[in-house]
Amino acid sequence: MRHSLPGALAAAVLCAMPAAAQRPMKVLDLGHPLSDADPTWSGGKAFSRSAEATFEKDGYAVGKFTADEHFGTHLDAPAHFGGSWTTDTIPVERLVRPAVCINVAAQVAADEDYRLTLEDVRAFESRSGTIAEGAIVLVATGWDRRWKEPGRYMNVRNGVKHFPGISVEAATFLARDRKVAGIGIDSPSVDHGPSERFETHRTTMPRNVYHVENATNLTALPAAGFTVVVAPINIVGGSGGPTRVFALIGSQP
Repeated sequence: MRHSLPGALAAAVLCAMPAAAQRPMKVLDLGHPLSDADPTWSGGKAFSRSAEATFEKDGYAVGKFTADEHFGTHLDAPAHFGGSWTTDTIPVERLVRPAVCINVAAQVAADEDYRLTLEDVRAFESRSGTIAEGAIVLVATGWDRRWKEPGRYMNVRNGVKHFPGISVEAATFLARDRKVAGIGIDSPSVDHGPSERFETHRTTMPRNVYHVENATNLTALPAAGFTVVVAPINIVGGSGGPTRVFALIGSQP
């Protein structure tokens, strides 16, 4: 669902923009709220929240939660697979970046194990322009439509998961040649379900490219011309963490 950018944040962003660039801006939430009913990688419980005090009983409300670092809509810090940055040491300027969205939902509808190909990326650039260094690249597969059905979302058959991801060739091009800041996807992983060695993680993360996984609403994004804000829970030494992700649409000249 889209919402107008709220007061103080809107003012701060607009003041930072040239007058000619200021125009109505909307925010698209690209993350799922955390719930103990959400899909998990292992199939076991990865999140819990309990009320420690309630307003009705105690005059104030306080809760306590626990969560895996790689649960729900989350960030994979580069240190997750060999990079040098943990969650708290990713330079903040890499977390608020111009972004593009490559939509492969049609291909995924025909092949649930589809991987974004290098040809897909080149075709995108031929239509929408070269992906800029330092951009965030989002891959829209439409898989998030299954989120409320964990069995269909993780899609395990005979012990093998089946969902879309990103090919090593495409990941290599984005990380090495385009030098992107981050890559996001609306499925459980940037590696497609049948992967056993997490080849795409091992390709991008040593180059300090972070990932956002289990995103949502990516199919509602334009191809380009927007900014993405990635705001992970800031864990010292973390390999990742649950994350708020927003697209600021209309935020670029």
